[in-house]
Amino acid sequence: MGEDDGIEPYGRSRQPQTRDADRPVSPDRDKHPPAATTSLADAVAQTASRPTTVDTQSLSATLVGVPRIDLEEFVYPHQLDPDREAGSRPVALFDLKNCSDQRLRWRSARTKFIGSDEYTYQPAQLSLEPDQLGPGCHTRQVELEPGSKARMVTLVEQLPQGVEVAKVVQTVPRTGAAQNERLVFAVE
Repeated sequence: MGEDDGIEPYGRSRQPQTRDADRPVSPDRDKHPPAATTSLADAVAQTASRPTTVDTQSLSATLVGVPRIDLEEFVYPHQLDPDREAGSRPVALFDLKNCSDQRLRWRSARTKFIGSDEYTYQPAQLSLEPDQLGPGCHTRQVELEPGSKARMVTLVEQLPQGVEVAKVVQTVPRTGAAQNERLVFAVE
């Protein structure tokens, strides 16, 4: 599911538990149950206004939406500083399909957010709880095999007050190609 950066927060020990082979279980799941049975992917899909799809020869990518989510509901509690990171942040949800005969890699680090103030913003450094994401969701990167699909969830860094995401730009490296693919999504 998500990548393991090997960093353990203070006071926690690694407890390898799984519900099935593909979905790791958070050691804190009983301390911080979800507010509802809705996953992050479902919450985004329910609040999205109008999805935007960009099709290339190798990839079909749909920006499902960029709504604001409650950080306390979806981010690991130990990462939140109540003085700086309380409240909500925008999050982008992409549905991806590899239409090529080669592997494609989608990285959230290559996602840029253009604000309504025309400044460029980056993905947040906070980690989303894997149990809260929904099936097939990834947060840092995913490698898509030919013909396969995935969902990518990218949390946006703290935006200035009154600024919303107006556009999302993703750069996708192309194997054996002279140039990368640049996908631009208008947020409506």
